[in-house]
Amino acid sequence: MKKNGLIEIQEMVERAVRLFSFSRSRREQGYALFREGPAGPVERLVEGRWVPTSRMLLGRWLQRDELDAGDLVLHVQRYLLPDLDEPSLEWRSDPLGRLRRTQPFRWLMPPLKGGAMSRLRGGVADRCRSAYAENLADVSESTLSDLREQAVAGYEHQRERSAETEQRANFFLAAAGLTNSLVLANAGLLLGASKLGTPWRILAAIALGVGSFCAIAAGMRAMQAMMIAFYRTPPNAVDRIVDRRLYEGVALDRVYVAALLVAQGRAGAIGDWKVKRLRGARRWFVSSIFGVVFLTGFVLMEAL
Repeated sequence: MKKNGLIEIQEMVERAVRLFSFSRSRREQGYALFREGPAGPVERLVEGRWVPTSRMLLGRWLQRDELDAGDLVLHVQRYLLPDLDEPSLEWRSDPLGRLRRTQPFRWLMPPLKGGAMSRLRGGVADRCRSAYAENLADVSESTLSDLREQAVAGYEHQRERSAETEQRANFFLAAAGLTNSLVLANAGLLLGASKLGTPWRILAAIALGVGSFCAIAAGMRAMQAMMIAFYRTPPNAVDRIVDRRLYEGVALDRVYVAALLVAQGRAGAIGDWKVKRLRGARRWFVSSIFGVVFLTGFVLMEAL
């Protein structure tokens, strides 16, 4: 007989806490999940896989809160996580997957918070939907109606949030490209008969390099926020609608609210990622503007 989702998650968490102690970072927007065995290294959950974390890199995550079994159940349901007790990701088993979870790659393409996966593994979303439906088993019909309205509003808010972020990122992508062209066009100030004199040529070359790098980084962050699409779990997908033919009345509302909660949590994790990429684009874009300002200033100083 197939286990229901909540029991399956609880058993998985209970099995994991017997082997590891779990903690979560206190950093704002962090929610990085860590585990540590009695004699093993500290491991961090990155896109659903556990990877060892060096003590030096762990310094930025030292402020951590221990999680009990109840906290872990909620964390698993919120971020749609796979098993917490699976072996750590090794280079020999999946070198490409391990490379994608190293620190340099995490800087270039930061993972979703909470250890969430960019592409879900099969059955994880179904398990969490089932668990939410069981959590709603004792909810009255009137209360369930209110929860449904709140879940719909929350899901729509997260969708609008992602769409607005992508629109703003589109502006930053175009502005970063224009700024980068402007900075590179000024390279003529460093070459030919009209090149700047010393020391302004050296300073202008530094400003040119910094401005170009910042403009490229701003464009990359904006492109990530606008173009990278993660696998979503919409509440009204075809398979969800087909499955609901088996339910009616309160039971139908219950499975629909469960689907909304899973979709809202997924959209929230994606939205947080996109907002963070947009903030990165804004910071890098401001830095590139400073590069243009400094470069212009050096030209004026030489002219004067």
